[in-house]
Parts: sequence; structure tokens; C-alpha cells
Amino acid sequence: MEYTNITLIFGAILCNDAILTLNYIDCQETLKTSVNQALIKRHVSHIGPSTPKKEPSMPWPIFMCGAGLLFICSWLDTVRGPLLPVVTKLLSLDYSSAGLIISLGNISGFVMTWLLMPALNRWSLKSAGLSVLGYAFIICVGSTLVDTPSKMYLWGALIGACVSTMGSLSNLFVQSGVKPENLGQSMSALHSIYGLSSFIAPVVAGRILSEPSHWPLLFASLAPAALALGVFIYFFGPEATKKKLDKSHVQPISLEPIHMLTVIVMITYVVSETLTSTWMPSFLMQVYGLNIRDATWYTSMFFGIMLVTRLACGIWAKPRWHRLLIWVSLVASLSALTTALLTGWLWLLPFAGIFGPVFPLYSTWVTLRFPERARNMTIWMLSGMQGTLSVMQYAMGKLAAVAGFQVAYWLPPSVMVLMLVLLKTLEWKDSNSGHVPSK
Repeated sequence: MEYTNITLIFGAILCNDAILTLNYIDCQETLKTSVNQALIKRHVSHIGPSTPKKEPSMPWPIFMCGAGLLFICSWLDTVRGPLLPVVTKLLSLDYSSAGLIISLGNISGFVMTWLLMPALNRWSLKSAGLSVLGYAFIICVGSTLVDTPSKMYLWGALIGACVSTMGSLSNLFVQSGVKPENLGQSMSALHSIYGLSSFIAPVVAGRILSEPSHWPLLFASLAPAALALGVFIYFFGPEATKKKLDKSHVQPISLEPIHMLTVIVMITYVVSETLTSTWMPSFLMQVYGLNIRDATWYTSMFFGIMLVTRLACGIWAKPRWHRLLIWVSLVASLSALTTALLTGWLWLLPFAGIFGPVFPLYSTWVTLRFPERARNMTIWMLSGMQGTLSVMQYAMGKLAAVAGFQVAYWLPPSVMVLMLVLLKTLEWKDSNSGHVPSK
């Protein structure tokens, strides 16, 4: 059963990973029921003469709905980083204003995180998917109208809400059609779409942004894809399924100190990862004079290394290796990033993506260590990530505007050092609590 838990959690491997963990607890009871039903069917099959047909692990149309949503989501999320140095010149903004654009997106994402689940009590997944695709279509087409700083701030907030909602719905679409015992494999396949899109998007962005005035094409070109996916979901999307809330399983929203420390460790990881990738093109262009095409190549390699390391750990890592792998990947990432900043060896910069396995491995530990509080801890993580990023993105831009990127880009490794200290503190407190780690 432990290996099943590990596989389930590994599905949450990229920018919207935490929503899978949020639904993980609900999957456990369903999984037990499905296994019992399977045993009954196996026993009955010995009595009857006929053998039922083997059902597919997941209907492919529903998987395509989720994969399409996640591809568009990851594209919108990833290209915002390469866009920053371009819009600062086009709109005569400083980097504190550029940070505010991203920060407003995180604030709107924070709001959508808390509103999505109550909304799904009223709407079906199909209705929610069609609505967010219509919203995305308007935003993508509307990018052609953004020509002033005030319009850019508004557009940045709207696109942040779109990214947050799309990422969450993509996971829920796939979960609605997959058998619980196949959830891990299906979610890993889904999030490989995110990794693929994040790998390709910076390369395409570099080519389009070579002509700065063409930047709306990065988004307007997705409008037909949003429209086509909307038609597909209309015909093949899952219908409404309503669940009654079992109040006996409601957990208190407040957290004890060790739970809060566990949440903060995860938030510091997400902050360091996001700051590193979002501001990498701006750092390379401002400090080393790279053009946008070369700068986005480094970002693409960063996401490529992150994807490979996460997949490798998901396939081969044994549970007893998880703690060691978390520390090794963090230290290796910090070493690569600080060495690149100190020496100017830019080829080391993408290797900061080695810390990719931290999210799935740490999420696994959290769910196994605190199963009774995992749901609410994940809600705190989701909202805390967006809230903290809204502050840190603005702080990063402000620091770059005041002191330059040679100083500002030390913020991501500084957050990484803070995470190492907090992680060690958490391990010390957990060991003193008398908890015996599961083998």
C-alpha cells in the first residue's frame, strides 16, 4: 500500500502539483472500495462461465481534456518569464513594475485557489472547463490590446487567475475518469505534458520576442487552441458528479506548530524554484548581454533538467532513499547556482533544476507523516505559495531596479539556504516528537 501512496503523490510533479495532493486523501477510501470490488469480481468470475472484458484504465478523451488544459496553462505560465525584459522596454517600465505584474497574477491566483472548490459544488467539471477556456480565449485575444502600463497590470492579474484555475481543473478532469489504482501512472503522464510545454515554450518565446512588438503572438496564437479544446470538452468532457460532504471527516483549519513549519518548508522551495526560472532570462540579458533567444534557451534547459530528475526519481527512487535524495538535490542545485553566479560559468545555471525531485518527494513525506491533516496542510501550502510569491516577485523586481540583477539574483539561492535551515529544524523537531519513520 505504501508504494501505491508514493505513486499517487508523484503525479503532482510540476507548477500545479499541489492540487493532486489536495485530492489525495479522498482517493484513499475510493481505492480501498475499488480493490474490494475487484476481489469480489474475481471470486464471482470463477462461478460464471463468461469473462468480462477488461476495461481501459482511463478513457482517452477525458485524458485529452486534462492534457489540453494543462498544455495551455503551462504555456501561459512559462512564457511570462521571457516576456518581462521585453515589456519593460516596450512600456518604459522598471523591474519593480515588472515584478508587480507577476505579483498581481499571484494575488489573483491566491483568490482563485480558495474559490475553485466551492464553485465546483455548483458547476460540473465540463461547465468549469468550458468557462475557463472562454476566459482564456478572451485573455489571449485581449493581449493585442495591451499597450499601456495600466492595461499590462490588469492583464497580468487576469492571466494569473487563468493559470491557477486551468492547472487545477486539468488534474480534476483526469481524476474524474481514471480508476484510483491507476491514478499515479495517469497523473505522471498528464504532468509530462506540463514538462514538455515548459521545455518548448521558452524556445518559441525566444524566436517570437526577437521582434519585441510581436509579443502578443505568444498568447493570441493560443486562442484557436482554446476554442478547439472547448469544442472537444463540450462533446467528450465528463458530466456532473456531486459528492456529499462527510462532516465526520472535516479537519480543523488551524495547524499546530510542526504542521505550520512543514508548510513553510514547502513554500520556501516553491519560492526559490519560481524566482530562479521566472527571472533567469532578465538576469542573463541584463548582466551578460545575451539576446532573448539565447537567454530563453537556458530557461528551457532548466525545465528540461527539472523534468528528467523528477521522472527519474518517480520511476526508480525507493521510499528509503527519499530523505537523502531531497538533501542531495537541494545541495547540488544550490552549488550549481552559486557557482554560476560567482564564476560566470553560465553552463551551470540550468543545473539549478536538479532540485526538481524535492516537490514530489517532500509531498510524499508530508502525506505519509501527517495523513490526518494532509488536506488542510495542502490548502495552506496552496494559498501560502501564491501569497508569498506575490510579495517575493515584487521584492525581486524592486531589488533589481535598485541594486541591479547581479545583486537581486542572489535572492533565489538565499531562499534555498533558508529552506535547508528550516528543513533541518523540521527533521530535528520531528525526531524529538517520538515519531518512528515508516520503512
